[in-house]
Amino acid sequence: MNRHPSTNWAMMVTSLRHDLGLSQRALAEHLSVDQTTISRWERGKDLPGASHRRHMRDMMRKTATSRLDALTRLRVQMSSWPATLLRRGAIFVEISRAAAAEVSADGLLPGTSLYGRFGDEADEQVHAWELSGIFSGELAMTVSLNRIHSPSGPVFFRGMDTPHISASGEIWCLCELRRLSEAEYETELRQMGSPLLSIPYDALG
Repeated sequence: MNRHPSTNWAMMVTSLRHDLGLSQRALAEHLSVDQTTISRWERGKDLPGASHRRHMRDMMRKTATSRLDALTRLRVQMSSWPATLLRRGAIFVEISRAAAAEVSADGLLPGTSLYGRFGDEADEQVHAWELSGIFSGELAMTVSLNRIHSPSGPVFFRGMDTPHISASGEIWCLCELRRLSEAEYETELRQMGSPLLSIPYDALG
């Protein structure tokens, strides 16, 4: 048997308020109602009006997306393999210790960019990747082959890159890397036909 709509909303209002860490009075001020109205909603004595329900649904969606942002960032921070989270401009949102250690690069911190760090060829690859559509919502995934110059010589990687829409609406890209030998890099480059494979959403069926 379905609960009465006011009971469903009672739970949703209470849950939203707790998720946001708000008192009844603070939520009331946010919604331009008085505290007794919030109390009545939470006790199932009354049902929020349509405009208040829409407003709270938007707040719930934003709260859920913000949690997913935090989880995605934590996934990269805690990763035991090379992983990064990038925004447009190839700017780091997060980077795993394993990724920084893999390329022997200091100073790869949130807010810094990939550009200008690993040579002209790497910059050209990153620029082509950005132009692929990964940051505009056009692609479900890219697979990229990367050759970068490190202090110890060239390093080869394959990247699996998937977009993540942040709470602000900005698209971030979760990049998971696997180091390749030069022979593996050349073999995969021949198989792919280019250093970048773009997979649009409609290719997923």
